[in-house]
Amino acid sequence: MRKDSGMNYIFFVLIILFAACKKNETSSQILPTQADTPITAPTPPPVATGPSYSKTYEVGTGSGDLVINGSAYTLGGTVLFKIKGGSYKSIKIANVDGGANGLVTFQNNGLVESTGEMRLENLNKVVLSGNGTSGIEKGFLFQNIGYRAIQVDGTINNFTLQYFAFKNIGDNVITYKYETAYTGAEGSYSQNLKFLNIDCDNTGQLISGSGSSNNGVLQGFIKNLEIAYVNYQNSPKVGSIVWFGNVENYDIHHNTVNNVNTANDNHNGIFLMNGNGQFHHNRISNHQGNAIRAHSFTVGSTPKDVLIYNNIVFNSRKYSAFEVQGFGYSITPGKTTYVNAKIFNNTCGSLNSSNDWQGNVVDVYSLFGGKCNVFNNVAYNLPAPYVIAGQESDLIPTSSNNFYFKTSREAGIIDENNFKLTENSPLKNKGIAEPLLTTDFYGVARASNPSVGAVE
Repeated sequence: MRKDSGMNYIFFVLIILFAACKKNETSSQILPTQADTPITAPTPPPVATGPSYSKTYEVGTGSGDLVINGSAYTLGGTVLFKIKGGSYKSIKIANVDGGANGLVTFQNNGLVESTGEMRLENLNKVVLSGNGTSGIEKGFLFQNIGYRAIQVDGTINNFTLQYFAFKNIGDNVITYKYETAYTGAEGSYSQNLKFLNIDCDNTGQLISGSGSSNNGVLQGFIKNLEIAYVNYQNSPKVGSIVWFGNVENYDIHHNTVNNVNTANDNHNGIFLMNGNGQFHHNRISNHQGNAIRAHSFTVGSTPKDVLIYNNIVFNSRKYSAFEVQGFGYSITPGKTTYVNAKIFNNTCGSLNSSNDWQGNVVDVYSLFGGKCNVFNNVAYNLPAPYVIAGQESDLIPTSSNNFYFKTSREAGIIDENNFKLTENSPLKNKGIAEPLLTTDFYGVARASNPSVGAVE
């Protein structure tokens, strides 16, 4: 009995010691130091579960030149092409059409690297996705290419490119010089294009487009263009990272751009978009150029909108955070008309540090009939004389509920990593309600009387 009692006592002590160790370990995990706290930023939504496929083709050998011509395969329904991982000299995918009710997906099976160009030609109802292998975040990798990474020939429609990474690309990353004459009929425009979850490090222009509206002649018209969850960095001479000449309903959101145009003094727009659409939830920092130059018009006779909101723009060497502008040659009665612009709930600081140009939240030029409303924005540390909404032409913008401070601290901004507000920030609940303003930069629900700036 005495022996059993002693063993029970020892067992009891061991349990207590084990529990104490586990408690101490948990405490160290839930109490990180401030220095260890990461910068938070918008993150992509979880990857949706893919459809069940009616056909699956395994293609590629892992090396050489890979050519996939859709005319050589039986398509229809939901079709999957699994590209074998490896290092390819080049990749070409052409003449693939998912049909009225189908979808064709090209996915990596392992890491697919390319040391040469990918050519895409005449694609419809097609998805190129680098999320095919668990544990590989970006399953298509293009790196150390002296010229272009992806060239698009012909026309693409209902097309998605996602989960790609590009590093050390000497020229454009994606080139799509679509220049078809627009007549209004289906087939005279490209539509429903998505470029999502893309990493770029030391590359040329991410997307080099085309298109124009010139005295009633419309070319290269694209409807519904989405660019989201792009992480673009370290490009000293790129100029614009995205350029399109004739777009209806662009949706540019949740992109992060850092350390660009350190060796470029042109009047750049990081995004240079001609047409109309939305620019929101983007973070642009340590740069030269406007975050977006929204050169604006509407195809047709009913004016559409340009909406710029929930963006963080800080530490620019030159120019204001945003620009909105129309041009007379883009507007032809009966074919094209103006847009109306709204710029609201943006956080902008330390703009135009070179002091050779006025750094405003937005430079407002003529919209040739359109109106411009600027509200709920906060700015700090702008070169004198600062202006939130700079009138650069005949159009007088409507400006209300905008705040300016000498420093971010005065604005009640905790730091320039996350731009979150202190509890007693003067920006709290001082904004005007706006139906589009449902969440802030981080996806936090906005109050009925929202805070001023990008972060609630």
